[in-house]
Amino acid sequence: MKTMKIEKLLHKLQAFFDTEKHRKMQHIQELKKVLLKLKKKERKITHVLQQANDDCLIRHYQTELEIIRAQRKKGIEVLHHLKKLKKS
Repeated sequence: MKTMKIEKLLHKLQAFFDTEKHRKMQHIQELKKVLLKLKKKERKITHVLQQANDDCLIRHYQTELEIIRAQRKKGIEVLHHLKKLKKS
């Protein structure tokens, strides 16, 4: 009778860890999608920036590009941190 309680508790514990692992994996996948979108946007703005002639427009695109690069850098750092946690 006691072994049934232990088994039941172990199953509940395993289910808890599986959902936590699933959540982490889902978070990593979503972060990868966002980083990919930011990379595409960065390339698009870089291309537009190369073709721009107006100084005001150039400053605007450079500012936007700096913001995107900072966001991508932070996102990549978080992704590496999550991957380290996943391995351990």
